[in-house]
Amino acid sequence: MLYWLRLFLLLACAATVRAEEDQQVILANGEWEPFLSERLPHYGFASHLVTEAFATVGVQVEYQFYPWARAEAMVEGGQIDGSLLWTQTPLRSEFAYFSDVVATQDEVLFHLRALPLEPKSPADLRGESIAVPLGSKLGVWKEVVESGQVMLVGVRDIEVGMNMLLRRRVDAFPLARAVGYSALRAHFSPQEQALITHSATVFDRHEYRLMLSRKRSMNARLILQFNEGLRRLRESGRYQEMEEAYYRGDYDAPDSAAQNDDD
Repeated sequence: MLYWLRLFLLLACAATVRAEEDQQVILANGEWEPFLSERLPHYGFASHLVTEAFATVGVQVEYQFYPWARAEAMVEGGQIDGSLLWTQTPLRSEFAYFSDVVATQDEVLFHLRALPLEPKSPADLRGESIAVPLGSKLGVWKEVVESGQVMLVGVRDIEVGMNMLLRRRVDAFPLARAVGYSALRAHFSPQEQALITHSATVFDRHEYRLMLSRKRSMNARLILQFNEGLRRLRESGRYQEMEEAYYRGDYDAPDSAAQNDDD
């Protein structure tokens, strides 16, 4: 009898270990360089963070790429385990568990080095012009733009906005710092990049998290596992190493460096 009990316990332990080793999460990903993209190394900086955080707790990640609206709807309906990266809102919290902060975006003002701008608040930019990609929310700039204190110039994309800076068609371009420098590396020569800098003032900060569907029974535990993995990344210094690589451009698209070399 004792033999069979020991055998049962041994098999149960082996099954538990096997289940943990085989644990997998499927996440909806999207296009948002340099954080996320199907064509970037490791699928982008944020994807790499999520992959490694889960790996430290024995969970493998599979990414499937979808448009953002569809990814959110799939999480809400439980058609997929979760998605990255998202801001936490009361509405989303009704259908998803949210992790600790995975990555942040610091919004700064890009401008020419030859035209030093160091406003401490949006109101300090009175009389100047800013570029904003069409369809983007004005955020902290809404009040000064709508009151006419700051002139808004709509641009098709970030590359066009940076070109307008170089040509002195606009005075400043509010953007997430990492996103702005990624675009500069991807589309402009080193000589052109050197002409542009950013403000010391951070005008807005956005926090982005992993969200997992509440309709998947294992996700209440998975979100805790992920948070533990993220904590281990930070405490080991691995998170900081990856962040430094991110700002160096190691997560840029493979053809970015080649383009700059050809300029």
